[in-house]
Formats: sequence, structure tokens, C-alpha cells
Amino acid sequence: MVYQVRLLKGILEPHRSRYQLQNAEAVTRLGWKLLFLYFLSIIVFAIGGYFGIGSESFSKEITKMSVNEFEAGKFLILSGNIIASLIYPSIYIFLSALFFWIVTDIPYIKLVIVQMIIFGLQLLEKALLIPLFVLMDIGNDSNLFSLGVIGQYFLRSDYFIHFFSEITIFQFLIIALQYFYLKEFSQRNNYLVLVMIVLFYLATWFVKAFLAYIQVGVFV
Repeated sequence: MVYQVRLLKGILEPHRSRYQLQNAEAVTRLGWKLLFLYFLSIIVFAIGGYFGIGSESFSKEITKMSVNEFEAGKFLILSGNIIASLIYPSIYIFLSALFFWIVTDIPYIKLVIVQMIIFGLQLLEKALLIPLFVLMDIGNDSNLFSLGVIGQYFLRSDYFIHFFSEITIFQFLIIALQYFYLKEFSQRNNYLVLVMIVLFYLATWFVKAFLAYIQVGVFV
């Protein structure tokens, strides 16, 4: 069976996509879909950078800046977002696939395709949050779909507020979809697969919280 990489069907028709990928002997459209994902990533990150999302630390200093310093700062933020738009999918798709390839018995190429499908959901979440953040003039910590709002009431640590703000409804959906694919592809115990996935996302949330804590906003 030849599997054609279709990211949207991978999200909307997971049962059919999983069956086809599980029985695939060859894969087509992989390169084009990868380029498409990178293109979307650049667009979403650039729009976020244009509206200053993830640059709250910079915004606080606006009143102290000259016009030239302000324009230079905006250019640096936009440039940082575009660089992040290339680094983030590379880490998320290829390095995470390498991690799951090491801890499971699933072929690397199939893991890359699953990560591409999941990354599509990550981009969708980021895109949907842009108008929310802009219209409500809030930052990532006040994301209504995350635990960050609750965390601000009970926690005093900025680092852990950033951490809980990374735990969103979309992240739970992403974990569920990733487990749905990987548990059928691997011969390993399902609980072990789930633990590996949860550990992976816990690690990414801790890293993102750390980057936000040290104010590297373009990556979060």
C-alpha cells in the first residue's frame, strides 16, 4: 500500500489515516508536505511576531526607548520569530521522532509522519490564539484554554506559572492523538508508550517555561 501524506486527514480521519500508515509499504508527498508545514510555520510565527506576541518583556520597555531603538527592537523580534519558525518544527518533527524511535520499535519515517500531523495541530493552536491574545490584550500566561490562569491565583513562582500556562486543552488533544497513533504502531506495552509521550511533553513544557522565564519569548 502506498501512503499519501495528508495532514488534515491525519487529524480529522485518524482511524483511516492510522490504518493506511500502519500498512504502508511506501510513502509519497512527504517532501511537499514538509515544505508546506515550514511555510505555515513561518506565516504563523511572523504574524505572532508582528503583533508582539511573546515579547511582553520588550513591551514593558517601550516608554524608555527612542524611535530608532523601538524599530530595531521590533525588527529583532520579527527576525527571532522567523528563525524560531524554522527551528521549532525541525526539533518537534525530527528530534522528537528520533526520541520515540529510540524508546519504541516504530520505523523512523512513520514517526516523522505522525509528528508532522501532530505539529499541524500545534500550529493550529498557535494560530487560533493570536486573535485571542491581540483582541483581549493578554499574554500566554493568561491563555483561557490553559492552566496558567488558575496557576496565577495559587502560585507565586513565575517559572511554574509559565509551566502551567503551557498545559492547554489543545495539548491534551495532541497527547491523545499521538497516543492513538503510536500505541497501534508499537509492539511495546501501551502504558509504556503513554508514559514516554507524557514524559516528552512534560520535558517540552519545562523547557518552554524556562525560555519564557529567561524571556526568550519568540520560542513560546
